[in-house]
Amino acid sequence: MKITYNWLKEFVEFDLSPSHLSNLLTMAGLETTPLLSPPSEGGERGCALKGGESGGVDGDLVIEIDLTPNRSDCHSVIGIAREVSALTGGRFKYPDVSIKESDGIVNDFISVAVEDPKLCPRYTARIIRDVKIGTSPAWLENKLKAVGLRPINNIVDITNYILWETGQPLHAFDYTCIKGKNIIVRKAYKDETFISLDEKEYRLSEDSLVIADTERALALAGIIGGKDSAVKPSTRYILLESAYFNPVSIRRTSRRLGIFTDSSYRFERGVDPDAVVTSLDIAANLIGELSGGKVIKDRIDSYPEKILSPQIDLRISRTNKTLGTSLDRDYISNLLSRLMFSTKVIDEDKIKVYVPSFRRDVEREVDLIEEVARVHGYENISKTIPSTKISLASPTEGQIFERKIRNILTSMGLMEIISYSFMDERLLGIMNIPDKDSLRNAVKLRNPLSQNSSLMRTTLLTGIIQAVIFNIHRGVYDVGIFEIGKVFISTPSLQKGGKRGGLPVEKTKIGGAITSRIEKKIRGKGERDFYSLKGILESMLDRLNISHREFCTADLPFIHPQKGAYIKINNESEPIGFLGELHTEVSERFDLKDRLYVFELDLNTMLTKITPEIKYKPLPRYPAIYRDIAIILDSQIRSVDILRVIRETDHSILKEIILFDYYEGKQIPAGKKSLAYSLVYRSDDRTLTDEDVNPIHEKIITALKENLGAVLR
Repeated sequence: MKITYNWLKEFVEFDLSPSHLSNLLTMAGLETTPLLSPPSEGGERGCALKGGESGGVDGDLVIEIDLTPNRSDCHSVIGIAREVSALTGGRFKYPDVSIKESDGIVNDFISVAVEDPKLCPRYTARIIRDVKIGTSPAWLENKLKAVGLRPINNIVDITNYILWETGQPLHAFDYTCIKGKNIIVRKAYKDETFISLDEKEYRLSEDSLVIADTERALALAGIIGGKDSAVKPSTRYILLESAYFNPVSIRRTSRRLGIFTDSSYRFERGVDPDAVVTSLDIAANLIGELSGGKVIKDRIDSYPEKILSPQIDLRISRTNKTLGTSLDRDYISNLLSRLMFSTKVIDEDKIKVYVPSFRRDVEREVDLIEEVARVHGYENISKTIPSTKISLASPTEGQIFERKIRNILTSMGLMEIISYSFMDERLLGIMNIPDKDSLRNAVKLRNPLSQNSSLMRTTLLTGIIQAVIFNIHRGVYDVGIFEIGKVFISTPSLQKGGKRGGLPVEKTKIGGAITSRIEKKIRGKGERDFYSLKGILESMLDRLNISHREFCTADLPFIHPQKGAYIKINNESEPIGFLGELHTEVSERFDLKDRLYVFELDLNTMLTKITPEIKYKPLPRYPAIYRDIAIILDSQIRSVDILRVIRETDHSILKEIILFDYYEGKQIPAGKKSLAYSLVYRSDDRTLTDEDVNPIHEKIITALKENLGAVLR
């Protein structure tokens, strides 16, 4: 943003040299550089003046200000003048908005229809007749050249001049080119084309806002005018437009089409809705003076719903605590009044601050505190070393539990990973997840970093599988990993567009995977299988003191139907998770050559089921008696059902059940299988005899036969 020293002094009284003014603005957060304004045609910048105070057009000095995106109010000479007034205490001079109107009524010349007030909350227009297009006076051309603009003609130059002076973009239409004498502010039609002032043709999307007549688009709202309605030497009637457009809409259209103008730059950051009419009247009056035209009486002003500015409560104690100062209430109120904030005393520690319409960046109490610091002067705030209290926080039960699981799994050779909390929706399709499955209840991001990160994850497996693939593609085939993290399940209110602020359900889970390949063979075994992963999880549950567990058949679309299991604990009906081999179809879609075994458990549920106190038992003092039993039964009967029947038969001296053989083959009838168990009997108070064991052993055989149809082999 460039301004000239003398132009600035038209609106504020101050007695500072250009270099001192530049330093003052820089200290207040508006970094500046004084530059020699160009006397040459076209406005190309000359050499830099480091603190110089002369040169440029008519000896005026140009000051270039580097603004942050939030300070949209300073993209004008008047905006900078307000800042200088606040910083120096100089009187701010409001621009003259008086206007000389002629006969006629504007409604007899033009009508305006705003079809989407959300995209165009305010639209105003005036008609100026009998204008004569020509060159601008020297004072106007020199001001435009000084800030880097090229003079065109008196009408266009005035719109550019007002844009620079007030920060409000304007656009002048050749009134005779408006078909039907109607201005329609609407969204572009599908595949609508538009030819801009620079004679480039653009194909518009349906969310682009245009200024149109009854037949075609005349301008891209807030960005650039059209060729068909441009001001020409023959123009005699002007329709002058001043409006407030939705910043997001302007930014989206500008970026999509690659059109960046001084107008779009200001609309994207937000202009002052209350300055729309003021800028329109100033420009219309100036056009009348410099072109010999007459301003038709009245104006069009479509403003159905007023844009309200915030009212913020500011605490004096909070301000002083944040800044490390001891400013009183009246002094703070005075500082804010210099910035044109209205204030009202609520009590000794609180004032209500009414934010002016041009300060679109001030929304919270902390924003006001920043304004107090700027005007008070950062150099006037004493430097202190921040003090804080350091307290020792004890880990929560959940943190202790997670740490213990990490230690257990890393001790068994697995490595912990941390993946993103986002996932690609396509991965759910690759994993055969049905549309109505709960894993599809994902939270969609409004502004994702990429298509691959468009959803919050509902399962850890998407990231874990991708981590496995990443390693395999780099030649690491022996992979054993796990991750502890949160998944996010969308609630029904969020899915139906519920009230803003609704949150998804977060669950802490642990997931992991092992590949079948082992680089270093252990005792001749060259690969892992389902039971390798099952053994890891059983060991983990043992060390967590979760002994009452059950593995039952899992029916999951991404798990192999014969090589997957749910895990239930403490006779609960709902499983805490699952494990199994990744389904063959899913592995092929992920381009996995080797088998992959995965698991996922709910840590929140596990935490409620563990027994914190571990009770140790002494080593057995008496010998055990071992009895083997081999049975033949239907292949559909689960091993867990057999174990249940055996355990329920006797709890007194039966201490352990070990499955040591499984067989299906020629010597076994079709549809049958053979299982062999080793039963361990032991008493804690005496040495057992055959007379003690035999009745119980026979009772177990009978129970297996009656309940499961088992036959001794």
